[in-house]
Amino acid sequence: MRPLAVLGCTGLLLATGAATLSAQSGAQGVVRGMVRSESGSPLGGAQLRVQPLAGGSWTAESDEDGRVQLARVPAGEAWVHVRRLGYRPESLQVTVAPQTPAEVQLRLARAVAELAPVVVRGRTEVAGPMAGFYRRQSQGHGRFFTEAAVAQRNPIQFTDLLRGVPGIRIEQRGLNTAVRIRGNRCAPLVWLDGQAMGAAEVDLDAFDPRSFEGIEIYGGGASVPVEFQRNFGISSSCGTIILWTKRGEPRQRRRAKDALTPAAQIAQWLERGEVFAPRDVDAPAMIDSGALVRPVYPDSLFATRTPGYVLAEFVVSARGEVEVESYNVVISSHPSLVVPVRVALRDQRFAPARRQGVPVRQVVQQPFTFVPDSTARRR
Repeated sequence: MRPLAVLGCTGLLLATGAATLSAQSGAQGVVRGMVRSESGSPLGGAQLRVQPLAGGSWTAESDEDGRVQLARVPAGEAWVHVRRLGYRPESLQVTVAPQTPAEVQLRLARAVAELAPVVVRGRTEVAGPMAGFYRRQSQGHGRFFTEAAVAQRNPIQFTDLLRGVPGIRIEQRGLNTAVRIRGNRCAPLVWLDGQAMGAAEVDLDAFDPRSFEGIEIYGGGASVPVEFQRNFGISSSCGTIILWTKRGEPRQRRRAKDALTPAAQIAQWLERGEVFAPRDVDAPAMIDSGALVRPVYPDSLFATRTPGYVLAEFVVSARGEVEVESYNVVISSHPSLVVPVRVALRDQRFAPARRQGVPVRQVVQQPFTFVPDSTARRR
């Protein structure tokens, strides 16, 4: 079982609350739950509260797999209440016993109409520098390494990534390692983020291979894309290696031990009136469809033509920007979809919500649908 979270704490979900054990024996038990949508998808970020009839309250939050567990709950009869923004709350009564965990299965019905999903069709609509990378990869010319492919090989040095690639020869020349392609005696032309590095032969082992989002290798001549056929003293006829560095997604801040999770923080903001739900504004926040930022289809799912779905939750500020720290996932068909959606939302803009004519913060639940591109060629 994956680590669970209790309102921001990692590890086993321990009950919280100021309850006095009312059972004369002091016996305690465990409540375990699974929270799902009507369709059966696990719901993350659902707030679950256990209230023993003897008094007190224990709260926890479901993890991304919909699981939730509370320990040290007083034995006896108790009510279990579960809430999730966008879904109808549910309650049921359970008996907490010292020896056997009380198992609860909860299904929540959608309470609001779903927004139109952002559809990701393969990689035909990828924006930015990697758009050309995926377009050239789909055409089937050259050798390509994605970030995932590099991680799978786990090279210590850059040239370790190239060993075993047909047509590439690795030579040791003094303190440097030289790369030769297709039997050429001259060094390949190296490009870094669209700029040719033509002053001298490039020592590729000076780079950390894990720092690149994409790597392209071409044998030379007509196989090299036209935009990379330039002469800078090192001809592209000797082969070409094109490097695309990672965008540098900001590292997620580590939450303090007792800090709220994003889902719990949003729930608290809603209670305080610091953030509004769509039903509480005059004009809800709307995604800027004219400048839509689509997530990149994860390599593992793209290669196997596996479809996917994410229902993301986040707060849109009064300026129309996504408050990335509030990002959390309500439903996800695969864990590898979570990060690409977060990266895309970092750059996405919205028309902010308005309440009494004033821009306000609003919580948004935006669906993303990943549809395989059956026409793309994969290598």
